[in-house]
Amino acid sequence: MSETVLVYGATGTQGEPVARRLLDQGAHVRALVRDEGRARWLHDAGAEIVLGDLADPVSLEVASKGADRVVLQLPLQYDFGLHQTYGLNAVDAARAAGVDLVVFNTSAHILAADVEVYRVRQTVVDALQASGVPSIVLRPTFYLDNFLGPWIRPGIDNDGILAFPLPSSFEMSWISADDAAAFAVAALDRPDLAGRVLDIGGAEPLTGDNIARCLSAALGRTIRYAPITPDDYERALVPGFGAAVAAEVAEQVRCIVAQGTGALDMDATYREFGVEPVQLIRWIESHWPH
Repeated sequence: MSETVLVYGATGTQGEPVARRLLDQGAHVRALVRDEGRARWLHDAGAEIVLGDLADPVSLEVASKGADRVVLQLPLQYDFGLHQTYGLNAVDAARAAGVDLVVFNTSAHILAADVEVYRVRQTVVDALQASGVPSIVLRPTFYLDNFLGPWIRPGIDNDGILAFPLPSSFEMSWISADDAAAFAVAALDRPDLAGRVLDIGGAEPLTGDNIARCLSAALGRTIRYAPITPDDYERALVPGFGAAVAAEVAEQVRCIVAQGTGALDMDATYREFGVEPVQLIRWIESHWPH
């Protein structure tokens, strides 16, 4: 790939595997970061480092100038107004720079429901599609990488409990951030798919009990899945995020559960993009090394 690819959030959970894959392919990566110190490995690997802030439109215009293609993912945070502003600023910068293709990872699924977290993401998608910039939109399910966060992993490591606000038997096509990155990088070479919006998930639907069994097998000790009700989840979020955000995030979970399933049939999509999915047991072993 000879084009310059601008990667947003190149030191983050979603952007870092995109940058790594592109660098491994010999692409010219322009890594947009806020902290130059955290980007040292990117510089050493051959990436062009540009400092920018999603809240600063001018910095995004500078970063986008001369870029051929863009991989956009927004930070995983719950200030919904800020999320929308970030996305619209990035779309405006891509349009001003005249980039050839934007691959936008929405960072989560988007359901047709009256929930703020869905509305703001859809607003950014709508703006991108109306901008005149060719785009491919990827809408991932829940990230397996959530299990590595400080709100879940200590329970696994210290108590043998995987707690999450989905029923034990609820099927979800969990996806790793690395597999989502594989889709994004593959999409960069598929301008013929411009205009497509694709839901992406893991290779197989998994229940909480399935995941707990895989964790148990990989770690050599018993891990139990503990479902949290959306109401309890909301109450747990209030101290850290406030009542309004907690209510919106919990309502998102209620909408997902109300669907009856979070499973996706991904066979055709994996074939179309030439992505080889990671198996859950391998993903666990890579993050809980023996």
